[in-house]
Amino acid sequence: MSFLSSIGFIETEEQERTRLAQAPEGSLNRYLSTLPVTIDEWAKDLLVELPWQQPHTDRAYRIVVVPIEFREDALPEGVEEEPLPRKLHSGSWMCAVVFSDHPGYSAGGFRIDVPAAEIARGRKVDLAGALTALPSVSGETPHAPEPLCGSCEDSGLITHYHPSTDGITGYSRCDDAQCVARAAKRAAEHERKRAAEEAAAAAHVCAGHLCCPPF
Repeated sequence: MSFLSSIGFIETEEQERTRLAQAPEGSLNRYLSTLPVTIDEWAKDLLVELPWQQPHTDRAYRIVVVPIEFREDALPEGVEEEPLPRKLHSGSWMCAVVFSDHPGYSAGGFRIDVPAAEIARGRKVDLAGALTALPSVSGETPHAPEPLCGSCEDSGLITHYHPSTDGITGYSRCDDAQCVARAAKRAAEHERKRAAEEAAAAAHVCAGHLCCPPF
């Protein structure tokens, strides 16, 4: 618990969950109340995969965003200051979509507003770590026999910079044919491995209270 939460200035995580759970059944906030907080740092410029509400559609989509600009919640008319305790993970982020397999959210700079509470329950994507791990997943020698993609160096993402400040303005998916084919092959192998791990976990029989975390 943070110091500000301990003195009642900001909600505790439990108070936030209770508040979110009061939202109508089927709403985003009601769903978020069932998820743990996984990102407890300032989210600006992070790569974050958003949690997908199930059963929201007949399949799970993956959307990865970069929070760019934070926006505070508007106070009700006539209210000048938020009452205590102030909301934990209040406000929202204006985000750029950098990866998406959802037909309604195209990657390449598409902007969406995401509640801060949703960002806080997303999965922080370690791009460098993910790229380092990819060759070991497929069992191939890194980038062999093909050379690195000249556009994205096999990261799959092309970074766009502001012409004056050199600040990052967004990302777009690389459309080089060979790069896309290699990425699809790696993704298929990763999905095969994930499915095998899930099947093994489902078949596991716990042997006692010290067998599986949490202990």
